[in-house]
Amino acid sequence: MNQTAKKWLTFTVRWGIAVAGITYVLAQTPFHDELMMIPPHHHHIVRVRVLNEPSENAQTFRVIADPKTGLVENIARGDVWTRPDNKTVKLKIHGALTKVKLLAIRPGEHHEMGAMPAELLVVNPATGRPMRVPPTDAPGGYKVRVPYPLVDIGVFRLVYNARLGYLLAALLVLPISYFITSRRWHMLLDALDVHISQSSAFVLNMVGSFYNTFMPGSTGGDLIKAYYAAMHTAHKVRAVLSVIVDRLIGVLALIILGGAMCITQWQVPDCKSVGFVSAGILFCTAVGLVLYYHRGWREASGLAWLLKRLPMQKQVHLAVEAMDLYGKRPKAAFLALVMTFPVHMTTIICGTLAGIAFGLKMPVIYYWTVIPVITLVAAIPISPQGAGVMEAFAVMLTKDHGVTVSQAIALAMAVRFAQMFWNLLAGLFVLRGGYHAPTVREQADLEADDDDLEEGLEKSEVQNPKSETPASETVLGGYKTA
Repeated sequence: MNQTAKKWLTFTVRWGIAVAGITYVLAQTPFHDELMMIPPHHHHIVRVRVLNEPSENAQTFRVIADPKTGLVENIARGDVWTRPDNKTVKLKIHGALTKVKLLAIRPGEHHEMGAMPAELLVVNPATGRPMRVPPTDAPGGYKVRVPYPLVDIGVFRLVYNARLGYLLAALLVLPISYFITSRRWHMLLDALDVHISQSSAFVLNMVGSFYNTFMPGSTGGDLIKAYYAAMHTAHKVRAVLSVIVDRLIGVLALIILGGAMCITQWQVPDCKSVGFVSAGILFCTAVGLVLYYHRGWREASGLAWLLKRLPMQKQVHLAVEAMDLYGKRPKAAFLALVMTFPVHMTTIICGTLAGIAFGLKMPVIYYWTVIPVITLVAAIPISPQGAGVMEAFAVMLTKDHGVTVSQAIALAMAVRFAQMFWNLLAGLFVLRGGYHAPTVREQADLEADDDDLEEGLEKSEVQNPKSETPASETVLGGYKTA
């Protein structure tokens, strides 16, 4: 398969996932207030639109019972059903304990945690059709674990009634991360003997953020950063690798933070799954680093043999050279990892403030589990900017805390739009500096490293990198760099 075909295939798959995810999310998202009910002489749940923005404590709800005719009815509180707080429930059916699918719950007089509902709607294992059963059919009686709201508040009402002060605070907290990530990348560049000024690293970081968000094609922001950083050094491939390592450190810190917070929410099944996955990734990462940096173990494990037989040996050799440099200067990588935690904390605080603005009844501590996971999903190139996937994970991880679908979508979109706002402002650096996406030929030039490859490590060990930096200034995209 040629390179063009691969690019089109990747483009099609990623955007296909995005479209499928967004379509699914939109299908599940109520834009107007809705509630669940069972019409007379039926056993199937239907969702109907609620009028007049009622409160959760209302005793009657005015709904559009028939969208085709516009028929309006009043529904008593006791006839309203809610989403289930479990996927299945064990019931005594014909004297045997059977696990069945739980479709909905009709709340009792007290709709709160630990209360017994009035009725359960389950799938009849014999017929496959919905069946209404009393909660006493469950061993010990069924108790509500998470009380889901009676009224599923729509997106329009959420946005209209959002607390603007909290949304503004969520927006203003994010810029801190841009200064930290710029400093982090500058340290990683310096450790590879790629010397640009801190101001230039900040500018290129902002330019990369703009391209990552608004031009998410084959030419992303990471490539832009690497290309313009490479203009400052003979170690072109090292500049590219610094961007890759910078991204990997960001993801690793996110996994550490999200995995650690999942321990505090171990009772939630989805959090337990995320915790196990995070622990597995961190374990594999630690083993890989130990095997790589211990020369004897690298040979014994077969890793050295594998590295010598990988394709694109020139790039592999350069990557090994860069990794060895980081191994000899571990302080830079360690500090970069430590500096990444405040970056993710600003995003978590942003999400927490947005959740409060939209009225999510979720413990503050749980945001420290949800936000890292959905941010991690957005960072992984499953779809452009994690479109569709990020929202789906937000719904999945918050449902066990009584958060409605529309609230979960609003939370994810608030974090996304806050980042997009500042990335859009980063476009000012693009306009001022005249930064452009590199052409195919310019991208190919990144593979050329003008330093002698074999002696690079030895030379870096005996020479002071600072002394090799030219005293004269050069200009990069309209900005002076030392």
